[in-house]
Amino acid sequence: MKVTIKDVAKLAGVSKSTVSRVLTNSDNCSERARQKVLEAAEKLNYKPNALARAMITKKTGNIGLIIYQKHKPILSHPFYAPIVEAIVDTSRKKGYSLFIASDQDINASSAELLLEKRVDGIIFASFIDPSIVLKYKNLGVPLVLLNNSVDIEGISYVTCDNYLGAYKAVNYLVQKGHTYIGFLCGPLQHRSYTERYKGYVAALEDNGIKVQEDLIRIGESTLSDGNRLMNQLLHSTRIPTAVFASNDMMAIGAIKAIKKKNLNIPRDIGVIGFDDIEFGTLIEPALSTVHVDKTKMGELAVELLIDEINKNTSTSKKNIIPTEVIIRESS
Repeated sequence: MKVTIKDVAKLAGVSKSTVSRVLTNSDNCSERARQKVLEAAEKLNYKPNALARAMITKKTGNIGLIIYQKHKPILSHPFYAPIVEAIVDTSRKKGYSLFIASDQDINASSAELLLEKRVDGIIFASFIDPSIVLKYKNLGVPLVLLNNSVDIEGISYVTCDNYLGAYKAVNYLVQKGHTYIGFLCGPLQHRSYTERYKGYVAALEDNGIKVQEDLIRIGESTLSDGNRLMNQLLHSTRIPTAVFASNDMMAIGAIKAIKKKNLNIPRDIGVIGFDDIEFGTLIEPALSTVHVDKTKMGELAVELLIDEINKNTSTSKKNIIPTEVIIRESS
C-alpha cells in the first residue's frame, strides 16, 4: 500500500499540516517537530509525488515554451533550433521540465492548454499577439518574451540589438562605397523587423543618403520570399549595388536569385543578412551577416523566467543582447 502524508503524520505524532511545512522547508515549525517528521518519512520510505508536491508548494517544476506557428517545425528551424536547445538544457539544469506548443494551439484553447498541464511560467518566442500576452499576465502567470517585446507594463523580455545590428550592417555597406542599397524586410508586425527597418533607414540618413521606397521590399522571412523579392529588385529600372536582408534566410534566397542572373557576388551586388545561422557559412559565397548569440538568448530567457516565478524583483526586465557584424565573402 502506498504511504501517504497521513501515515507520516500519524507515526510522527504531528498534524498533516506540520508534515507539509517540514517537507516544503518552511520555517514555521519547531526543530523537534521537523526531526520527528523526517525520521518518520525515512522509516516509511515516504516520497511525495509530483502532484502532491505541486499542491503543497504551488509550483510544478514545469515551464512552457510557446513559439510562433510559422516557425514550425522548431527543432529544425535554423534560427530557433539552437535557442530551443539552450532553453531545454538550461531548464533541465535548473530542475524544470519543458512543455512546447505553438501560438496556434494557444489561440485554439484560449490559454487553457498549458494551464491544464500546470506550468509555473511561460516563454513566448518570436511574434505573439499582445492580447495573448495580456491574457496570461492578467491570469497572474509569470512570463518572458523571447526575441520580441510588447508595450505592456511589467513584461520581461530577452531580445538582441536589432536596431544597432542593422545600422552597423548598412553603415558597413556605405563605407564600402555603396549608396544604392536594397532592403529585404520581414513582416513589420514583428517588432524585431521593425527595429531592423529603423536601423536601415537611420544608417542611410546619417550618411546623407536618401531613403528610396522602391529599394525596400517587405514579405515573409523565408528563403522563397527572399528570392521572390530580390527578383523584383533585379527587374527594376536600376539594380541596387548591395542588399541588406533582415534575416539570413531572405539573404540566402537573394543570393540564389542574383546568381541565377549570372551576376557576381560581391562585385556586382553585395549581400548582408542578419542572425548568423549555420547555413550562411555553407553557401557559396559565404554570407556576411549580423551575429546573434542564440544560445545566450535561450539561457537568459529561462533564468529570467525563473526569477519571475520566484518573484525576484532585482533582475532587469529589459534584456538586449549585443550584436556584431560578421564579414564574409558575400560583401
